[in-house]
Amino acid sequence: MATRATLLALASVSCVFGFSNTAPFVAWSSQTSNVLGSHSPNTRPDHGSLLESITKHEHVCSFDTIFVIDHPGLHSSDLRSLQSSCGLAQAIKGAPSSRQLPNVKRSIRPGLHFLDEVVTQCGSVLLEISPESGEWALDKGNKHVLKMSMPPLEGTARYRKTVMDQHEQLIAAALEKLAGQTSNHLVIYTGSALPLAKRQSATEFDSFFDDDDEDGSMLNSNVMVVPADGSILQRYQLLTPALILTLLIVFFVMIPVLALGITALASIQSPLRTEVPKGYSSHEKKIQ
Repeated sequence: MATRATLLALASVSCVFGFSNTAPFVAWSSQTSNVLGSHSPNTRPDHGSLLESITKHEHVCSFDTIFVIDHPGLHSSDLRSLQSSCGLAQAIKGAPSSRQLPNVKRSIRPGLHFLDEVVTQCGSVLLEISPESGEWALDKGNKHVLKMSMPPLEGTARYRKTVMDQHEQLIAAALEKLAGQTSNHLVIYTGSALPLAKRQSATEFDSFFDDDDEDGSMLNSNVMVVPADGSILQRYQLLTPALILTLLIVFFVMIPVLALGITALASIQSPLRTEVPKGYSSHEKKIQ
């Protein structure tokens, strides 16, 4: 019983921390290509090996534009919270070739070495794209490598869902601009670790989304803000990984071991017998 409980606890702990340093890796192309299928589906590659496999593929320079979207703090749960009818989901669903890995070991700032290698290898022009930028001015005679860095994504699950919906609108708008510029492109969308600098607060996120873009139609100013005077569950994240680990150890290791010890102590019997021996007669003993 104790062994089974211990194994269950270890398996639960592995589930909690197995994906603590991971991020989703999603890539798709506008035309059928085997660039994204060079990695074996049975392996669990890290972020660097995925980008390296794309860089070393012989057909990587066949794309007119490679669009890399870096989203710090992105989790696979953020993508699952999106509607299936959103622009990002529809772009992936309609792509002739795609690769989706929900949990890939992430790096601090992925893609920098990858971008330099692709630019050198394919003779492309590297451009930094802002999420709220207007029209793109791409030279029709050159290949391009575009990099767009999204604002960091953090906070409670409720707040992340609201912010992710807004970020998805920016990404969908950028994909529409990309499709209008070229019909032969590769998109790589992945998460990365949050910056080491002080994290942006919820107020800073609100001020970012309160600013309208150029045409005033992309961003929604009615951003849901976590109330400062709400319940404790709305203002704080109580179930942290450390607390979950502590509860798992207590309920699946310490309590079963304690119950097993109490049961073992209760089952101990005294070796002394109080039964009367056979053939013993108190009356005869008294007469003697």
